[in-house]
Amino acid sequence: MRTKETSHQVAEAIDRLIGVDVSGRGFIAKAYPIARADAEAPLVAAAGDKLLGALHGRKGAVVFIVTGATCQRLGLPDHVGEVDGPAGAIALARTLALACGVAPILLTDPGQGAMLSAAAGALGLYTLSVENVIRQARETSHAGSIAVLEIPDQDGPARRQAEELVQALKPVAAIAIEKSGKNERGIFHNMSMKDTSAGKARADELFKICAGAGVLTIGIGDGGNEIGMGRIRKELALAFPHMTECACPCGGSTFASQETDCLIAAAVSNWGAYGLAAYLAYECEKPYAAHSGARERQLLEGCARAGYMNLDGMATPGADGMPVELHEAFVRVLSALPLWPALQHGRAGFLADMLPR
Repeated sequence: MRTKETSHQVAEAIDRLIGVDVSGRGFIAKAYPIARADAEAPLVAAAGDKLLGALHGRKGAVVFIVTGATCQRLGLPDHVGEVDGPAGAIALARTLALACGVAPILLTDPGQGAMLSAAAGALGLYTLSVENVIRQARETSHAGSIAVLEIPDQDGPARRQAEELVQALKPVAAIAIEKSGKNERGIFHNMSMKDTSAGKARADELFKICAGAGVLTIGIGDGGNEIGMGRIRKELALAFPHMTECACPCGGSTFASQETDCLIAAAVSNWGAYGLAAYLAYECEKPYAAHSGARERQLLEGCARAGYMNLDGMATPGADGMPVELHEAFVRVLSALPLWPALQHGRAGFLADMLPR
């Protein structure tokens, strides 16, 4: 039986799993305790409970999922981005549709829309108009589709688009996954502390407009330069003093300034999105809606075919420099948590039949 106590246990387990620093970057070990102290609860529960409260069981509610991290690798167009972020956005969109009846609207950088649509097809999601995604979510058991929009790379147009979208669609939440935010001087940076502003979606504008309209905002990140990290920016600056001065002429920090209502710090941003999806699947008593190991392989292979880049500079299935096998193994462990307690099912002899394939 799902209780407040078991929900907390599941959330704690998910948080611990998404916080394992497999790649050895060193960021999550300091960032997670800071984010946890701020949230005063497991991060996936703090975000998931507020999201479920905002949805209030309403079918067809619009949720914006914002992603896309442009790589700007020599010789490639500016819009070519990395796998971390888009994969998490697609998996979370699927879970929100299946478990919560949501109409997922994905927003990304200029030029990445077609890539994001192609990658989503790896999980069987169609890309339709905003209107038809909302109709599906409202009038059928669930949406089997997403809508994909591109955010302009200039502040003014991005602000106008945000105002129009919020007014027309009345979203209940906006979720940023590995989405770069401006530092205190208005410049975007990558983890090499270089200026990556060219061609970058001005997604900060959407989150400002959402915040002003009372829309729930959630940020998911793994490096400090993502939307949402502004919530703990001062504490991060103390924990990572070397990140307070970038390698570009702006002379500012690499930390994003944009805050969100909730923040999920994870070892890999995709993992933070998968963790939130697992928690929602558990709370909605629909474990089948969570991500799975087999789907993770399909998704990362789909991202590679769509042109998304692993950190080795090639369109290979993986994320953050780690191969698909590692991510698949992570999700296989994660997929047991919406079946909490797994031991009970294992003793009964049918856990293997319950795990999502």
